[in-house]
Amino acid sequence: MSLQLKFRYRFEAAHRFLAAHAPSCRTPHGHTWYATAIFRLRTDIESEAKLDEGAMAAEFGSLKKNWKAFITETADHSYLHHHADPIIKTLLQDNPGARLLAFPTDPTTEMISGLFALKLTAMQKAETNPALKNVELVGVHIQETPTNSITFKFEKNGATPKWLLDKIGDAQGWWSQPNVADRSFIRGTSS
Repeated sequence: MSLQLKFRYRFEAAHRFLAAHAPSCRTPHGHTWYATAIFRLRTDIESEAKLDEGAMAAEFGSLKKNWKAFITETADHSYLHHHADPIIKTLLQDNPGARLLAFPTDPTTEMISGLFALKLTAMQKAETNPALKNVELVGVHIQETPTNSITFKFEKNGATPKWLLDKIGDAQGWWSQPNVADRSFIRGTSS
């Protein structure tokens, strides 16, 4: 891979696990997260990657616009939660406008990186700017703490890894919708 483009944004968010191995992760807690989108110059276009007329893989502002908006307007100051988290009902009684982002599983760093990558893919597929078709998403790196991070990468053929598809099952939600502000979650029949 000859060129990688990376865009890193910070966000504040809380999460908790229902099935955590670490008891402390069963308590709602927050982190200062860093989310990095990793792109590369496409190599499947006419068999060879090329820079544009301005000697760029893609114009930064256009490429990062939706990613930045998703992180700052949707993920930031949200409660990332398992869709079946029993405290959600109580939280919504006290705060009907709570910023919630439901996951088909516990919102582990692995799942956050994978679903954020799927979200970015959905946003990029809906993009109409032809200048942005010169790059493709490699993956998403999530820094949870100063010492813990996960990098999610698509398979070499661009496919979503089986482990992530298995965890999502037939649930549908914000991660497959191009709308930056989408927070939807539809529980699948096997969830």
